[in-house]
Amino acid sequence: MQQKKYDVIHIGEVNQDITVPGVPDEFFTGEADAYLCGRIKDGVGGDAGNQSICVANLGDCNAYFGRLEKGHVGDRLAGILEEQGVDTSLVIRDERCMTPRIIVNVFKDGSHRFLCSDAGNYGLLREHIVPGTLDQTRVLAIGSLFVLDTLDADALADALQMCRDAGGVIVADMTADIKGLGPHYYDEIYRYIDYLTPSWDEAFYVTGKKHEQEMAEYFLEKGAGNVIIKLGSKGSYFRNREKSFYMDPFEVTPVDTTGCGDNFTAGFIHAYLKGESEEECLRFASAAGGLNSQGMGASSYIRSEQMVLDFMENTPVRHIER
Repeated sequence: MQQKKYDVIHIGEVNQDITVPGVPDEFFTGEADAYLCGRIKDGVGGDAGNQSICVANLGDCNAYFGRLEKGHVGDRLAGILEEQGVDTSLVIRDERCMTPRIIVNVFKDGSHRFLCSDAGNYGLLREHIVPGTLDQTRVLAIGSLFVLDTLDADALADALQMCRDAGGVIVADMTADIKGLGPHYYDEIYRYIDYLTPSWDEAFYVTGKKHEQEMAEYFLEKGAGNVIIKLGSKGSYFRNREKSFYMDPFEVTPVDTTGCGDNFTAGFIHAYLKGESEEECLRFASAAGGLNSQGMGASSYIRSEQMVLDFMENTPVRHIER
């Protein structure tokens, strides 16, 4: 890759995450007015926010390109990004923007359930997609498709074409379609994407297929270069037009699974930037996702590349029967 100002530019959602650990199961079914939980904290969430923080802590130069509201919430989130080493010079502070607030309910088994506030006008606008920004990066990371808000598919296509024309590589994550765009909204976008990294549930929503091999084939037929289906506790599956393989997960007992998929994608990007093989990229990604589950919060546990390497050396892999 040619020399660029940034290793990665991230576009997509940055949220205020309010994490509530130790939520008792009976909170949603019991009749009491109050329940005890763990220590509540706030921080950065959202796919683009989580990925940018993880990439920064792994040692890559990266920036967040998006809008944050004015006021104390926007100040708080921009400050956290800067403290974590994310370049915020491309952030647009906009009084018309309302940044999403997410209450992350974390249960004792490490699973989670989100409560999402009504927010809006927090995505990029077509007017922000101008020459001179997206040609500055080696990788453009979209985190995630279906939550880009005001950035519609046509404007996104223009952004991706600008990046590709400048020699950039596109990595795109995916999330739930909470806006109701429909499963085929991005069908004309996949041809711009070099590495697509949906979860099994997200890929099922788009493709209607129940097997990851068929899901990957669907996206390849739509023009994606490489497809990685994240299978959660069952690892991941890679496919392109030349090869396919599974990557087994590391053996972990999760504390909090929030953001593990985002850290997986961030780990993949980091290994890709180092020139690793696709197999090694997925192995490192799997380690980043697994390691993130060992701490509370979506983006605050991984502190360095060495931390992930040590985890890989000291943690057994769980073989999955396919």
